[in-house]
Amino acid sequence: GRNQLSTNENNTYQVGGGTSAASPGVAGVIAQLYHAYKSINSVSNPPAALIKASLLNTAEDIGNAGPDFIYGWGRINALRALRTIEENRYLTDSILQGQNKTHNIIIPAGTKQVRVMVYWSDVGGSPAAAPALVNNLNMKVTDPSTTQWNPWILDPTPIAANLNTPAVRGVDSLNNMEQVTLEN
Repeated sequence: GRNQLSTNENNTYQVGGGTSAASPGVAGVIAQLYHAYKSINSVSNPPAALIKASLLNTAEDIGNAGPDFIYGWGRINALRALRTIEENRYLTDSILQGQNKTHNIIIPAGTKQVRVMVYWSDVGGSPAAAPALVNNLNMKVTDPSTTQWNPWILDPTPIAANLNTPAVRGVDSLNNMEQVTLEN
């Protein structure tokens, strides 16, 4: 996090940065989303994966287009994440080994950007495994003209120049979250 306004001693405010400043703000937003989900659905707690996916998929993209190694998915937009939950703009499903699933999503006319994300809570892999991902799901979005769109992926090669290159579309076999964005 950068330039976050927070409380300070003697009833003053200070600007902070880094994970120590970002963590309390993120935790507060998550607590509010948990409360909203519980109030709307009359249940004890939402699935943690839903809350995380809502935050990631509704973040304001900053830095390079798509995810990047500096800003991740972007800056949290608590209102958009809340609307995702309030308007029930998500679905929960399961899939078996070797199975394919198709979900149809109706996009309202005039929509400026569509974001589709698949997120799953993966079981812990072996620290020695490369990659440590146990369940590898792969998504693609097919538009009405049958054009297929893969999710955004990053080049994880540990070379400084590679780590700042913009995301490209491709098959992701490294992460437990995949996002496709479409403009207009």
